[in-house]
Amino acid sequence: MKTTFVLDIQKDKYEYTSLIVTGRMGDLESNTVDVYIKKGGEPYPLTNLMVFYECVKPDDTVVRDKEGVNIIDAAKGHFTYTFPAEVFSAPGQVKRSFFSIEKDKTFRATTQDFLVISLHDALTGHIESETYISEFDKALEMVKGHRKEIDEANKKIAELTLYIQKKVDETDTKFRGVIGQIQLRVDGVSKQIDAMDVVKKSGDIITGLLRFNSLGQMLITQPDSATGPSARGLHYVDKDTDGNVNRGGIGRFKGANNGEEYLYMGFGTNPWDPQSGLIFRPDGSATLKGKKIATADNDTGWTNLKTTGVENVPDRPLKYKKTGGLVTVMGSIRNPKNVVNFATLPEGFRPPQDVAFSVVIISGSTAAGEFTIQKGGGLFVSGAPANATCHLVASYVV
Repeated sequence: MKTTFVLDIQKDKYEYTSLIVTGRMGDLESNTVDVYIKKGGEPYPLTNLMVFYECVKPDDTVVRDKEGVNIIDAAKGHFTYTFPAEVFSAPGQVKRSFFSIEKDKTFRATTQDFLVISLHDALTGHIESETYISEFDKALEMVKGHRKEIDEANKKIAELTLYIQKKVDETDTKFRGVIGQIQLRVDGVSKQIDAMDVVKKSGDIITGLLRFNSLGQMLITQPDSATGPSARGLHYVDKDTDGNVNRGGIGRFKGANNGEEYLYMGFGTNPWDPQSGLIFRPDGSATLKGKKIATADNDTGWTNLKTTGVENVPDRPLKYKKTGGLVTVMGSIRNPKNVVNFATLPEGFRPPQDVAFSVVIISGSTAAGEFTIQKGGGLFVSGAPANATCHLVASYVV
């Protein structure tokens, strides 16, 4: 007599505990249920659809089967299903059990869960007494027939064991003698190395003077690939046991992924930090604690400045120079026109705003005027009478 299941794909009632299928381990196609699929209580047609049984067994393995499905009336959602032996291969309550209705990969619906219980059989994990005893008796008779051969083999094994042990002892004695000779040789070499004060391995410490001859040099390798930042050089610590830099150092810094590079000299735990020491860059520029102190591109010697509408005084030409961030302008001119530019400073030498300086004016008598340098670079004087000679000097920071 088949068990009849009425299952609804709307799953208003998630699990039917009253619908139970019970089988025993080893059962073969003897458990069949009569199934009616509903949707909201109405027959659910199975025309052109595939029906599968899916479950998770007590041992957490999965069964998905369609071979046991036999459609009785597709229009009324009626079919029978015979459970395969795999469902009952592990004892206990099946953890999840339901039917799924599918069409290709475009549609899938499932029913509520129902209970499936797999009972233990009598053979799994147990021994049939008659068969076991019979097999044991046969094995015992076979052993009796070979007892003499076994005793002789045991005797030979015992003799061979003594022989092997003797050889092992002899080899061990010889080996210990060789070890002693090797240790003597190692001790002798170590004494020679100590006498020469030669560093041979990482972690050794030089306690005396390390001297390079006129051709000697120390090469330090630094990563030359797309790696993180690195700093290599001579770094200083307080004592031998210190594992990290804590006093300062000199060396070369290289940024991540072959980024910026510079030579550094500084104090503290991060002497390569541009804000803590002296930095030299490949373009010739240098900074001290982050502030520019000298650059090959910006520092200049004295350069004559071209004038217009005035007369230059011999041996006192108008000229300018820059040292670090300080610009100096000096020279003497004659016959300037008041508040009319007579020269222009180039880019890089101009002040951030208009600045004015006192100027000595000589015209029959000595007088004071004003010398202005504009932020656009223009130079002019004011307060100068006709035919006057002006002696100019100014310094400012850019």
